[in-house]
Amino acid sequence: MKGDTGQAAPFQDARVAVNTVAVNTRSVAMNSIIYIVGLVVIVLFILSFLGLR
Repeated sequence: MKGDTGQAAPFQDARVAVNTVAVNTRSVAMNSIIYIVGLVVIVLFILSFLGLR
């Protein structure tokens, strides 16, 4: 989306960089949540297997 002066390209690149950071942050948060839920499920399984729950 370059204009006649070619000044729009840096702003477009900055938007892409910001969107990439936002997606990476969301991805890390989702991975952390999935990891914690998985650990809880494993702990509950072990406790129920041992009859402690």
